[in-house]
Amino acid sequence: MDNGKYKAPLDLFSECFMAIESDDYPKTDFTQIGLRGKIDFGAFSEAYSEAIALLPIFSSHLIEERHGLFHQPYWVFDREVLNLLQIVDCRHMAGDDPFDPMDFSTRYYAKQICRSIDLTREFPFNCSLLRVKDDRYILSILYHHSTLDPNKAFHLLTELFSRYHRKVTGKPPEWADALGIEALKREGGLIKPICVGPFIKQQLVNVCLENRASRIDQVASQALRDFSTCKGRHSLRYVIDDPKLIEGLMARVKKNNAAMNDLIMAVARMAIARWNEKLGKTSDRFRMMLITNLTGRTKLPPNAGAGISAISWVHMKQGITELDSIIQHYRDIRKTQLSQGMDILCYDLISKFIAAMRVFPLKLRLKILHSLAQTMPCTFYLSNIGVMWPRFENGRPTTDSVVLGAGDFIIDDIHSSASIGPGIGLGLTTRTHNRKFYLNFVADRFRFRKAEAQKLFHMIVKDLINAA
Repeated sequence: MDNGKYKAPLDLFSECFMAIESDDYPKTDFTQIGLRGKIDFGAFSEAYSEAIALLPIFSSHLIEERHGLFHQPYWVFDREVLNLLQIVDCRHMAGDDPFDPMDFSTRYYAKQICRSIDLTREFPFNCSLLRVKDDRYILSILYHHSTLDPNKAFHLLTELFSRYHRKVTGKPPEWADALGIEALKREGGLIKPICVGPFIKQQLVNVCLENRASRIDQVASQALRDFSTCKGRHSLRYVIDDPKLIEGLMARVKKNNAAMNDLIMAVARMAIARWNEKLGKTSDRFRMMLITNLTGRTKLPPNAGAGISAISWVHMKQGITELDSIIQHYRDIRKTQLSQGMDILCYDLISKFIAAMRVFPLKLRLKILHSLAQTMPCTFYLSNIGVMWPRFENGRPTTDSVVLGAGDFIIDDIHSSASIGPGIGLGLTTRTHNRKFYLNFVADRFRFRKAEAQKLFHMIVKDLINAA
């Protein structure tokens, strides 16, 4: 590819991520990978420059051109400015042990996460290698969600680590051809969605009318503040690294012929209902949302941005109070919606809607979309990224990972802080690496005080551990 001529249309669905944010509610996210050991800075910088060159969208700026009646945004590769790795010595900021990487990054990015990335002047993806101890580093990615999905992230990181390993050892790593989420082939191939009619009926009638904003319960809190004057979020973390505990959770999932997503959703719902009841809010009409990755499920357009979608539901069968019953209920909802391609229909219909709205300039249609997004509140969402660089046995993924480090360093920590939206109560992003289960919880500061958010998160984590 001639990067000097690279120009790609902005993926239609990715405008959703721009529409959710505003000047008062920025959506600047970060993901970090903890590295421990010796690092050759020169070789690492070279490997990064080579890897990011394979994804020119990360070194692009957003422009808008008029074609007849339509205003088309494009990603245009910057031929004059390189997207270079930033290496920063932060040992003076690390504090005493035990070192909390999420607390450190929240402080380090305190200003960045309180402002939106100007995609017309700034790259949507920036990477830093932060040295926090003599032999400990954080590879930190600051990004806008309109261009990033797990597939791109894994591709870039695999290339980075593989190229670095070659440079410092003179030979490729054993896992040089390891894949990320794209390695998970879908059974039966691509999904053909059901007819549009049933989907529209479910979304417009059940969601917009029966479960309109005024009837969806959010997670209760002591008091709501104005998010325009209380920007930012609480980014909390927990790591389950006890093999017996993880085996117990997997056994609970297997017992119900379910998935880890179903267990986490069920636990979160029960914990939130109990939390609300303690604060005097007894109704439990929660909208639960599961983020899905469309890789392997449908044919994505070329240069797709964040190739993700979601399924959601509100209704809960009356009388279901046992955890296993709720797991099975959510299992059936998830399997039904995914088999019908509900997330694909959501992706396609929103894309078509945004395409029609391109008769308006980008700034105007983002304002319109932002207003529409506020009419669809969500109580809780889960984004389970799955096993990073999974090791396969007999064609099936395991909880082991094949990429454990490169050169003389190892990967010993992975966390992220994904912004949500003013209409979303709580967000949880999970992933597994090297038999460690990482949980990242985000809650807006305008909705929760820090101590309050910590108490709620610990309640959900405790319930999850007790489910093992």
